[in-house]
Amino acid sequence: MYLTDLSLYILHFKNSSFIHNLIISRSEEKQKNGVKWSFLEHKGPVFAAPYEPLPKNVKFFYNGQTMKLSEDAEQIAGLYAKMLDDDYTKKKIFNKNFFEDWRAYMTDEERKVITDLSKCNFKQLHAYFMDLAEKNRNRTKEEKLALKEKNEALLKEFGFCTIDGHKEKIGNFKIEPPGLFRGRGEHPKMGKLKRRVEAEDVIINCSKESTIPVAPPGHKWKEVRHDDKVTWLASWTENVQNQVKYIMLNPSSKLKGEKDWQKYETARKLHQKVNKIRENYQIDLKSKEMKIRQRA
Repeated sequence: MYLTDLSLYILHFKNSSFIHNLIISRSEEKQKNGVKWSFLEHKGPVFAAPYEPLPKNVKFFYNGQTMKLSEDAEQIAGLYAKMLDDDYTKKKIFNKNFFEDWRAYMTDEERKVITDLSKCNFKQLHAYFMDLAEKNRNRTKEEKLALKEKNEALLKEFGFCTIDGHKEKIGNFKIEPPGLFRGRGEHPKMGKLKRRVEAEDVIINCSKESTIPVAPPGHKWKEVRHDDKVTWLASWTENVQNQVKYIMLNPSSKLKGEKDWQKYETARKLHQKVNKIRENYQIDLKSKEMKIRQRA
């Protein structure tokens, strides 16, 4: 942002209700030693829906012959089949990475048979998923209403947390389903499997006194922490780029607002020194040293 715009920016927000609320939040008693909260309770993340096997009439072919795949192999084959019309499936590195990861989930017998991706025929799987997508786009009014009510129920149960007596909205409480990594440009890892995230991958963060979220049946959390110096509610590491993913509070939450308040406070302090800054760079523009002129 240019300094000439900064004054207007501050004047615009100085008297706004948003800044007013942030200042009220700031005036409340602050935690010490970096502590962000005293009490944090939530229901944990919503995991991707379980895999639904393909109908028996949808066939996979290898080298012209029908082949029944194991559930894991079929699920990953379906991820590729959905992308048959995409340019990614025409890229050598994408196909190489996909085939390597796919074979890792095959049974020993499947690996003995399926040795060449070019001999795989995913056309029936692709047609099935395209038909399914079309049906979803053409849902009836009643079906759309039922889906809306289902999503609202999920939001009500999992989309909010309690933090220091306040009910706060959670930004992203759903974990994305498995898929194939695309990346930007010619990414060397394109085509690799983004595997399904399970409870065993997830670290839960909440207060000791809270009701700890219940893991899905048959599963348990990787770890339950009580770290009051961070604001994330759950985290896991995705397998392709080993990046840590977080479930965080919504930007409109009190703690997020506190961070915004700090940014505006910095802007207000800078506003008091704008004239001095301008004076300095006007002088530097006339400097004999090129580096100083360039900096100005």
